[in-house]
Amino acid sequence: MFRGIFDRFQKLHMIFRLIAIILAVFIAFGVVIHFIEPEAFPTIFDGIWWVIVTTSTVGYGDYVPETILGRTVAIILILLGVAFVTFYMVTLASTVFEMFNALKEGSAAYKGQEHLIIVGWNERAKNTIHQLHTMNPQLHIVLIDGTLNENPITEKNVYFVRGNPTKDETLKQANIEKAGTVLITADQHKSEHEADMQSILTLLAIKGLNSSIYSLVEIMTQEQVNNAIRAGADELVETFLLSSCVMVNCIKAHGLSKPIISLLNLSKERRIDIMAATDELIGLPFKKAVQLLVDHGLLLIGIKKGEEFFIHPSPNFEISENDHLLVIVH
Repeated sequence: MFRGIFDRFQKLHMIFRLIAIILAVFIAFGVVIHFIEPEAFPTIFDGIWWVIVTTSTVGYGDYVPETILGRTVAIILILLGVAFVTFYMVTLASTVFEMFNALKEGSAAYKGQEHLIIVGWNERAKNTIHQLHTMNPQLHIVLIDGTLNENPITEKNVYFVRGNPTKDETLKQANIEKAGTVLITADQHKSEHEADMQSILTLLAIKGLNSSIYSLVEIMTQEQVNNAIRAGADELVETFLLSSCVMVNCIKAHGLSKPIISLLNLSKERRIDIMAATDELIGLPFKKAVQLLVDHGLLLIGIKKGEEFFIHPSPNFEISENDHLLVIVH
């Protein structure tokens, strides 16, 4: 039995072991001094109080040993107890400093759940984190990157793990098994083809550890779209397609870049969202549904049927059961 207790004690963090030892020393000396000098220390609590005051070097003087034996105990307490307390304070400060550095340098493991993991540091990741925190400051985000030396984000609830995202130890350090969503961004230090291959390899590693996690993958080339889907991507961010669509629209109608970006930028007050069609909307034509939702601060811009989207369909396009609505929330 004692062996099992000792083994469990050894597994505790050093801080907790030190606290347990110091408490044991305090109680032991408090009990001893009470029995040696019961008149000067009427209760065990008085003895423990004297031990704490003495070892902390406060020395109120409200309880003082009067016999030679009592003072001998006090000398031993001062030599041992003060050393213990000093060592505890130094160890505590050192541990806190190491923990702070570990969090900053990305060597500490994240212990939360249902968090968002973003793989890769670049301007896109930076803007994504900023917008998400604008909408929800309580969202916990873990950034994984192997090129940074420390956390580039100072915002609250953004954590950093330094390492290769294709390796299990790095993903486990980010607690991939308990994460809710992962966003894999393209590596800015590689060519488009190499970046896509790296993203797909990262996705395979992630799905191997957490097959149910919702994964968004940034793809730079058309050739790797199918491979990303085969690897298990739940949703693709086809950067090449988004960029070309914006450029084509700007060529056809000058000045559209800013309103398009404004439309895509999210905020607490306005965002694009998908919502299930309610009973009052089922069977209505698109035109009437638009009018009805405007009164609720929603601008209907499209209908999703199955996996297909119909953006600004004809006015008589009927909303069916199980349809989803693409809306701008005001």
